[in-house]
Amino acid sequence: MGAAARIGMDVGLIVSDEFTARCRTSPEAFTRRRKMPAGLLVESVVARKGRTLKIELREFARERGMESPISAPGYSKAREKLNPGALLYLAQRHAANVYADGDFEAYKGMLLVAIDGSTATVPTTPETLERYGDASARGKSQATMGLSGAFDVINRQLLNITINRGGFDERAQVPAHLGAIPGVVGDLAYALLLDRGYPSFALMAGLIDAGVPFVIRCPASYLKPEFKAAAESGGDLWARVELTCARMRSLKGDNRESWERLRGREALEVRCALVDIGGEQPERLITSIPADVLSLEELKEVYHLRWGVGTCFQMLKDRLQMENMSGTRPALIEQDVYAAAYLLNVAFDMANEADSEARATMPEGRYKHEMTVSRSLAIGILKDELIRLVLADAPQREEMMSAIAAELGRNLVPVRRSRSYSREGLKTNKANRYSNTHKRVF
Repeated sequence: MGAAARIGMDVGLIVSDEFTARCRTSPEAFTRRRKMPAGLLVESVVARKGRTLKIELREFARERGMESPISAPGYSKAREKLNPGALLYLAQRHAANVYADGDFEAYKGMLLVAIDGSTATVPTTPETLERYGDASARGKSQATMGLSGAFDVINRQLLNITINRGGFDERAQVPAHLGAIPGVVGDLAYALLLDRGYPSFALMAGLIDAGVPFVIRCPASYLKPEFKAAAESGGDLWARVELTCARMRSLKGDNRESWERLRGREALEVRCALVDIGGEQPERLITSIPADVLSLEELKEVYHLRWGVGTCFQMLKDRLQMENMSGTRPALIEQDVYAAAYLLNVAFDMANEADSEARATMPEGRYKHEMTVSRSLAIGILKDELIRLVLADAPQREEMMSAIAAELGRNLVPVRRSRSYSREGLKTNKANRYSNTHKRVF
């Protein structure tokens, strides 16, 4: 179907009665005829560019053809009535249309979904401190929210994102993502990719029982006997993980419900793999995926792809300026987070389409490196063209998208898969106030 048609479906959803119902925070909200009905309000949230409110409203009214902009107090009052979850639903519906249209790629017949967490600083007020918590160890308070995302690292679609208090338990968000993912990808098979903060007996047992394949990186102290046996067997071994009293002792104190559920359970059958990624010690991976589906070398590649979820959060906070909030109330803050998630999905959808077209016409051997479309440029163009895409009819939207795809195809950037950086970063010079490597894209 294409990105243009999917944006058209988003527009149709926004003006529907079903979506208006999702926008309501009370039965009375958006029932009277107002200057900014629910659909128009949502458009204004996703179209904002981080400027002062009056300038934003002036520019939106001009681009939308309104006689005059709504007043700033009236706009803020209207947004207080807007349910933030409606914007998350919009982001998920766009991703769902990508999969329903068949415009996706799979790895060995599976989508690869990475789950990870991050934090975001938000305006500090008594209300936000109470809702999200204080991240400062000492000195001046700073309200900080916790974010957990489930991201398709191949097709670059954010399938779900949850908002939590800062310092939240990332592992506890996995069930929420498992509940949301099928509503986006349908019956498509997927595997979870998780980092070393996630492995637990309760989580592995739950994923095995649910039939969800997984690849999880383990810390050096986890499953020592099993990984020792794997090392002695060439670095790849199926192991029976016995749930002994010693291993379950900490779970009994921390999570009695999980302990009760696992008590007396048979051993967990998992594959312990050691993969060399260039460090001092090989990385320890546990998986439920057999070797005839993913070889040891393919497991290494899959683990490397997991880093795409880090790029997702970088795009949200850096390129989409998610932390440049439009207000201080929690409702407005959460609307901004979910609006950024929607824009990310649309921008990646546009870039994926342009990427496919560019690769189809790219002469073999022309470039030293593998080339791809700049996702940052896609975000900048989307922000500039969004309202015009919304207002266009279907043929005009297709024409605009063809021009955007051609422009993106002329602006390729290299993919350096072996490139890596030290986690310690620069220790000497402080970053300039205006960085040369993190320029604004809109």
